[in-house]
Amino acid sequence: MVLVIEVLVIAAVVFVVAALAVGWFDRMAPAPPDAVPTGLPATGPVGAREVAETRLNLAFRGYRMAEVDALLARLASELAWRDDELARRDEELVRLATFAHADVPASPGPSGAPADAFSPTTSQPPPA
Repeated sequence: MVLVIEVLVIAAVVFVVAALAVGWFDRMAPAPPDAVPTGLPATGPVGAREVAETRLNLAFRGYRMAEVDALLARLASELAWRDDELARRDEELVRLATFAHADVPASPGPSGAPADAFSPTTSQPPPA
C-alpha cells in the first residue's frame, strides 16, 4: 500500500515538472523582443530621411557595420535625388501647363463661347 502511494506521488511530481517544462501552467506575458526598432515606418512610403536614420541591430555573426552604413548612405542619397527630381519635374509640368493656358485668349469667340487655341479662326495650325 505504501509502495502504491509512493509511485503515485512520484508520478504526480513527474507530471507537474513535465507540464511546467512544456508550458501548460505558464501564465506570464511573452518576453519583449530583444531587438530595437530600426527606425523605418511599418507601413507607408520610405524616404531618404528614414533610410539615413535607420540603424540595424548588432548580432554576433552579422554584417560589417561599415558596409551597411555605406549602403544606407547611398540609398539615402539616391532617394533624396529621386525626390528632388520628382519635385523638379512637377514644377516644370505646372510651369508648362501655366504657359500653355496663357496662350489661350480669354475673349469669347464668335458663338459666345470662349475662344479655343485650336479653333479654325487661328492663322497657324496647332503645334504637333
